Order: sequence, then C-alpha cells, then structure tokens
Amino acid sequence: MHGIIESLSPEHAQIDWRWVGSVFVVYVALMIGGVGLLLVH
Repeated sequence: MHGIIESLSPEHAQIDWRWVGSVFVVYVALMIGGVGLLLVH
C-alpha cells in the first residue's frame, strides 16, 4: 500500500511499470470475465 501511495506522489516521477502492467492485466481479466458472463446469459 505504501508503494502505491509513493508512486502516486508528484515527486515520484519514475513510473513503476510492473505495477501499471499488473493493474492492466487485472482490468483486462475483469473485462473478459464480464463479457463471458454476458454471453452465457
């Protein structure tokens, strides 16, 4: 949690691409799961 707050602070200019990538992967997985649920019903 501390790392997330640290990466969002203005003085922390370097982006943690591993964190960004993991959030993107979770978002894509949720979207695929949602579309799958819609198609099943």
